[in-house]
Amino acid sequence: MAATIDAPQSGTEQSQNDQITQLEQEIQRISNKLSNSGYVSKAPAAAIEKERIRLEKFEQSLKTLRERQAS
Repeated sequence: MAATIDAPQSGTEQSQNDQITQLEQEIQRISNKLSNSGYVSKAPAAAIEKERIRLEKFEQSLKTLRERQAS
């Protein structure tokens, strides 16, 4: 079976991939936190709102990076 070799990624492309990975991880972490009923029931409303805002910002950043990468 022949091995395939991917073309080397430019530094910018790799950096974008790293940023996408980090954003995906943060989005998952915050989503898990907000879906945890124990956290939501005990945390102050301001803390929950702050996490929701962070989640929205990260999701928007991820969308922008993916769009940039696709073009």
